[in-house]
Amino acid sequence: MATKYTARASALTSRRGQFSSGTNRNSKSRPTHFISLPIGHHVQLQESVKSFTDGLLNCKPALPGLDRGIVIAPRRLHLTLGVMTLENSPGSSGRTLEDAQALLCTLRTRVMELLNGHSLSIPLTEMNIMNPDRSNADDAHVLWLGPSLDTEDAQRLKSVSEFVNKAFSDAGFIQDRRPLKLHCTILNTSYRKPSRQPFSYNAILMSPFIREFVRTPLESHDFRDPVKVEFGTWSVDEIQICKMGSYGPEGEYVSCGCCSLAS
Repeated sequence: MATKYTARASALTSRRGQFSSGTNRNSKSRPTHFISLPIGHHVQLQESVKSFTDGLLNCKPALPGLDRGIVIAPRRLHLTLGVMTLENSPGSSGRTLEDAQALLCTLRTRVMELLNGHSLSIPLTEMNIMNPDRSNADDAHVLWLGPSLDTEDAQRLKSVSEFVNKAFSDAGFIQDRRPLKLHCTILNTSYRKPSRQPFSYNAILMSPFIREFVRTPLESHDFRDPVKVEFGTWSVDEIQICKMGSYGPEGEYVSCGCCSLAS
């Protein structure tokens, strides 16, 4: 399989310019798949995050901009290592799911070397928002949990994640060249219909309810800095290629291929 992928990648590399330019049809098409570190299968994490988001939704008075439509179902929780636009036909000129699966398989040996006998774990010890409108915390669109990168678990996670992201970027699957931001989204207004109206992160931080979860003094907190939280550390059993917008039997994203991290 590795040999087949190498030959395929060589042919694709000769056309690399067409994938990086802004004129080809793939550069303008919507992403179809993403590389995932899934953690939503942990029942205890599902319960913990649901308790948190339910508490936010039940605050009195209601927190501005919050409703159930923007809450990510806990079973779908994951970290994204990159998004891809893949073509369906194995005989097409673009990158296919089969190509992505083959590349992922070739990465396992190096991933296991980076883990050096340890499991891959995701500590959810920070919370913050992504790029609010006009840098205003009252106009937020994404609330996330993630690692603080100050533990050995987090450093292994960073090393593996950046290695996988770079391998897929170098092969032309991932077009976004921004530094990888490890985060697990729990609120996202892109799911709000009919329009993407923001929520107030300031209101969340000022809510008495939040003090049960936050370990950071909030009296003079700058929202641009993450707050410390404790939502546990969760093991990752495999690296998956998942289909965008898909739903499995439990509401999870559907895996189209994976790299097992079992020793």
